[in-house]
Amino acid sequence: ADSVANSNEMLAALDSFTIYLEQRWSYRFANNANYTEPISTLRRKIKSGLSMDEFGVEIEKIIALGIDGHSRVRGYNWPQGGCLPFLVEAEGDRFIAIRPDRKALLVSDFPFLTKIDGKPIEEWCSYISSRVPKGSPQWVKHRCLVRFLGRLDYWREVMNLPKRDSVTIEITNASGEEFRVIKLRVAQAPLAFGVWPKSSSAMLSGNIGYLRLPNMQKTSSVNEIKLWMPRFREADGMIIDVRDNDGGDRDALKLIYSYLASTSDLPRVFTAAAYRLHSSRKKDHLAEGHFMFTEDSEKWTLEDRAAINSFKMAFHPEWQLPKGQFSPWHYMVLHRNSDPEIYHFNKPVVILMNSKCFSATDIFLAGLKGMKNVILVGSPSGGGSGGSESFKLGSTPIQVTLSSIASFQSHGKLFDGHGVDPDRLLYHVPEYFIGLRDNVLEEALKMIADAKK
Repeated sequence: ADSVANSNEMLAALDSFTIYLEQRWSYRFANNANYTEPISTLRRKIKSGLSMDEFGVEIEKIIALGIDGHSRVRGYNWPQGGCLPFLVEAEGDRFIAIRPDRKALLVSDFPFLTKIDGKPIEEWCSYISSRVPKGSPQWVKHRCLVRFLGRLDYWREVMNLPKRDSVTIEITNASGEEFRVIKLRVAQAPLAFGVWPKSSSAMLSGNIGYLRLPNMQKTSSVNEIKLWMPRFREADGMIIDVRDNDGGDRDALKLIYSYLASTSDLPRVFTAAAYRLHSSRKKDHLAEGHFMFTEDSEKWTLEDRAAINSFKMAFHPEWQLPKGQFSPWHYMVLHRNSDPEIYHFNKPVVILMNSKCFSATDIFLAGLKGMKNVILVGSPSGGGSGGSESFKLGSTPIQVTLSSIASFQSHGKLFDGHGVDPDRLLYHVPEYFIGLRDNVLEEALKMIADAKK
């Protein structure tokens, strides 16, 4: 009787999930993924007998067919089992093995991980990617490593590998010419990655301001800017470090833009978005938090309207939104704040970024990219801007998060699936991840020093 009740509960939950997908998800049609077949397959699995945790996993696999970087599923439990006993970070096409405390590489002269239990790390990621949205390649890789790979025994079962109380790995040196195989005891729980680097805002030697924003939460990010920008007034340059910043709010962008724009700069339009129409969404769905409005909004000045019109002339979206399903285009316009305490910082500015930059940080990077004196350095950002909403599936504990908007960059590409490209591509050396050497920061300091000459 319990199993029948559970089945009925899951079938009802699947019905509500399907309705949400078809009627409210902004990225439902973005990549022509087939959702009908896997939903039908899941319906049959439920009738044959499925646990609630298995149901959550199957829902996650279905939304992973899309490109929505914000999409995820909560409310299910992982089975007990051994976990990976070290951290793995990715830079470009290489994987770096790091001790859990980040005080050293797993093996000092052999930083790069090539195999786990005899299988190439890329093969592990290939299996794991069934649970990861088909966003940008760098975001898929990041999600595989940070959220999933640690569940070693779970993926061993998926890959038909034996479960053991140890794990055998192959690592290689920097040149890739020497290999070493080592065996480690598995961990009892997945390890936490945290936000890296652990640095704080400061005035660096050479009279360079260093502004560290580890998140885009309104209060903390705005306060950090307000605290440090007055101290940087006489600096010869500034580094803004948003590496590993996975988003929050857009207020930090609006404030820092005010410092970087001159009084003569015209309003800046850099993104367009539309929300999926649904009775639950108000006409001003993109106003609060996103600061986006339609071109006929009473909010705009004549200069704003001219900037929007200029943006529209060059804007050609890569995905044509389905007719009748989306709102009119909305635009975000950056203006210089007239606050008398805000000055024009007209010295070189280097922004440090990586693939863990996401959501509001994608917007931050896109908003500043191309400004005079501003250069983005590092690796492409994760790519995501979806105005996410969460909902519970019926009476089950499963909660799904999906995007409500389709958000585009000025060159027409979606944020989801692409991310923001740096002006200068530069990957971290392995020593960065243990605090020994920050080669990206070093390059930023050199760039500012060269600009002073």
